Amino acid sequence: MATLFSFASWNVEHFTNAPDRVRENIEFIQESNPDVFAIFEVQGKQVFSSFVDLMPTHNFFITEGLSVMEILVGVNRKFTAFVTQRQQFKSQVPTLRPGALVTLTTDLGYYSLLFLHMKSMDDPRSWGLRDDVTLRVAHLKHALDQASGDSEHGAKFLCLGDFNTMGMNLTFSDKDMDGLEELTRYQDRLSRNHLIYLDKDAPHTWWGGMDSGLAPSDLDHVFASDHIEFTKFGTASVSVRGWPQMDTPEDQTDWIQSHSDHAMLYGEVLE
Repeated sequence: MATLFSFASWNVEHFTNAPDRVRENIEFIQESNPDVFAIFEVQGKQVFSSFVDLMPTHNFFITEGLSVMEILVGVNRKFTAFVTQRQQFKSQVPTLRPGALVTLTTDLGYYSLLFLHMKSMDDPRSWGLRDDVTLRVAHLKHALDQASGDSEHGAKFLCLGDFNTMGMNLTFSDKDMDGLEELTRYQDRLSRNHLIYLDKDAPHTWWGGMDSGLAPSDLDHVFASDHIEFTKFGTASVSVRGWPQMDTPEDQTDWIQSHSDHAMLYGEVLE
């Protein structure tokens, strides 16, 4: 089966106008050359301008709001795409980021890609906001299914990004939840809307490096309609690219310091 389009999602922490870092990160994205991608924590119009100048093959869109860290979306010019800012994924918190929804036109119909950057931290409020966002994902998928006209399969839909699945720490309680339990909760909820969790070819997507004192974590994820076919990377449907590909902790730390503490998620939808 041939590739219909490729996609990527990457949190480039505090991605602002540092020219060398901007250029290196754009070159890293170009190595995979995804047709549709989102970059999280973009700060400043200069980053937008750099993408426009260095990636003339793509059109770009950036979310707007009270947050100084926005979502930048790129779409290959060979595709027709409709990009919308979905305010419901702010969960009525003005300073949170909206979702970026890309409706891509292909020879096989429409594909909807929802890029999300959820609230971080493991306190109950932050966990509750993430839980609310995943419920809103389920509602959107249901609405898209109803509008698709495909009563058997429903909409062709992907939801991906930095879910910040850190779990929940309840003070003075034995009911704490770790990141895996939180992710499992979302898997169970979204499976009811025929969304499956796409396995990755690396166990972790975030690390602060050797000097952080923190262990690597699995924070970035992809969910997709269960009737979509994907290229396999080994046995996985999502390739984790960046620091997890480095051979040693020293090399991983160097990559993190020059690029980002998050790895990039990359995948390919098949015809």
